Amino acid sequence: MNKSPINLVFLVLLSACAPKEYFRTNITETPCELTQTTSCDTANLVASKEDDFKLGFVEIDDQGQFYDNGQVDALIKLLKSERQQQYVTVYVHGWHHNASDNDFNVRRFKERLKETKQQNPDYNVTGIYVGWRGETLDLPWLRLLTFWDRKVVSEEVGRNSLLDFLLRVESIVKADGSNNKLLTIGHSLGASVIFNSLHQVLLQRLAQPENAELRSGFGDLVVLVNPAFEAMRFAAIREAAQRHNREYSFSDRQNPLLIIATSEADTTTKDTFALSRTLTALFEQHRTVNAEQNDTHALSEWELDTTAVGHFNQFITHRLEANDSPGPDYACTSTSGWLNSAVARQKSLQLSKGEPTTGQGWDTGNGHEAASLFQDSSKMELRHLKNSASYDPYWVVQTDKSIIPNHGFINQKHLWCFIDQTIKQAMPDTANVKRL
Repeated sequence: MNKSPINLVFLVLLSACAPKEYFRTNITETPCELTQTTSCDTANLVASKEDDFKLGFVEIDDQGQFYDNGQVDALIKLLKSERQQQYVTVYVHGWHHNASDNDFNVRRFKERLKETKQQNPDYNVTGIYVGWRGETLDLPWLRLLTFWDRKVVSEEVGRNSLLDFLLRVESIVKADGSNNKLLTIGHSLGASVIFNSLHQVLLQRLAQPENAELRSGFGDLVVLVNPAFEAMRFAAIREAAQRHNREYSFSDRQNPLLIIATSEADTTTKDTFALSRTLTALFEQHRTVNAEQNDTHALSEWELDTTAVGHFNQFITHRLEANDSPGPDYACTSTSGWLNSAVARQKSLQLSKGEPTTGQGWDTGNGHEAASLFQDSSKMELRHLKNSASYDPYWVVQTDKSIIPNHGFINQKHLWCFIDQTIKQAMPDTANVKRL
């Protein structure tokens, strides 16, 4: 087929401004030591003696396959070699990012691992950075046009090799009897990657076995920040959680398993995402349904399909606010078992008013009406919005702009503090819930 000179010029221009796809090409089983003179910018494994953490990279192509399985093998071997208790954080970046050493997410993730070590000095801290082609064009005036393509790719990335890798990591880190911690975080389209990969795992572990035992999730906690995927994709977990609570009721020993945190100030997922989905969903059929037969709140499939999950009002379960700056240090403490304390306090208040003691509507207090269960300097407060059971472990948290000021988040101490507090609130006897 003949191409016009304009088309040829355009294709050449695009190829010239396409970023590098694969960055961590120096594959070894021994971590590269970060120093003032060693950048380790192509190393698959890096280590910082000064800040006492290790970091491994795995990179995935647009078809969901690893660029080099050597990255995976080296990281798995590193995790298996650890003899002390581990704190492992898996991070998947979003749109416009990758695994380059110059990427802001890479730089900030290293800082986060340093903070994790300072907050957990008795743990060996390891980070796992999952890189994919979140950035495909360098030209600012063309980058915005890649959203639709990258959204489709974010779903593809989670379908193939990533799930097997994540399950291998979990089987090592959360082996029976271990006190290790495993935190998994995805941001924006990276949250789409994680959710698409783990959705069926989370749903299966919620639905089976059919009994009143504690539910398990993936690792200790999965956090999706400003996720760029439709509320429709979360509906199955929402429905299964409501059904489970009606039939068995969530235990007061149940810990949070999934947190979807979205800022009310995130216009990217609120407006831009809604517009992009509206354009692509125009020719699809939609109807109005109930999430459950006994649910009186009708759900519009159109709204579910065109609204980012964190902005779908009927799914929002909690509100997180901060009343001050986070402070300059890394201190981030809370009352042990703060969730149980918050629910018990609400039940006592309901009893005094002659109301059903459901515990719904609990809050952590902010120093005004009740003593705060969070001891951080920013006086954060988490409120349950009575839109789920008091111990429902699948949280959709709306934050104010002091917690997350916009679509970005990775350098926001408020949110990291909240994540730390949530993991540490876990009851000791639920740390090793049996996983299917």
